[in-house]
Amino acid sequence: GCTTELTGTRLFGQADRSTTVTGKLTLNGSTSMTKLCQALGEAFSAKYPGVTVEKSGTGSGDAPNSVRSGIALIGDLSRALKDSEHPEEFEIQQIAIDGVAITVNRANSVQALTTEQVRRIFSGQITNWSELGGEDRSITALGREAASGTRDGFESIFGIEKPAYVAELSSTGEIVTKIASDPSAIGYISLESLNDNVAACTIDGAAATEENIKNGSYTVQRSFLQIYKKGTNSVLIDAWFAFINSEEGQTVIREVGLIGMGS
Repeated sequence: GCTTELTGTRLFGQADRSTTVTGKLTLNGSTSMTKLCQALGEAFSAKYPGVTVEKSGTGSGDAPNSVRSGIALIGDLSRALKDSEHPEEFEIQQIAIDGVAITVNRANSVQALTTEQVRRIFSGQITNWSELGGEDRSITALGREAASGTRDGFESIFGIEKPAYVAELSSTGEIVTKIASDPSAIGYISLESLNDNVAACTIDGAAATEENIKNGSYTVQRSFLQIYKKGTNSVLIDAWFAFINSEEGQTVIREVGLIGMGS
């Protein structure tokens, strides 16, 4: 349920952090960020035993109103704030990047695609590899199950409203295994899950690498943002973002398959 008990301890001076950082840190917004927020929350509470972290996920659109109304201290968004959401009212912190690799079988001669080709493959408008200069075989377009955050990200990045999947699989591992054994298959996985058994396609000429995601040339990515009210003076919020930016926090981000903002 919603909670309004969220001030945490306010301090105007330096003191021992582990005992002074106390209270309830409430997060609300993006469902795709649930796994990340829960992992960060557990590690943060372990570091500061006086803190509980509560993550609610009702969608990115709820984040600004939750923070504005005081239901949550911090809002989670897996997209940029819209002008209609009054970004000027909030401090905005990008905490991670979600990179998605479009993967095919290593024997497939088609390993370079455009954004438009990917959209048309997964919308069912391109159905044979020969249409892309490959062999004459039907394309097996694989998707994740409806609740998958990777699927949500993939479909929103490419603007796919009515996906045409041959099969929906319940894990990244299943997609990798299926693509590795099926020369006609194509699917999408988090960048972290890429291995030598499959090939990642270049998209619009850019390879799926962490470096290209950071410099923006590989566009199959989305930002994970957190927002809080401008002018908030909260030891709890300060400690949270200090933790995320620490080596400890960056390790948690990598462990859940995301790219951190640290070096």
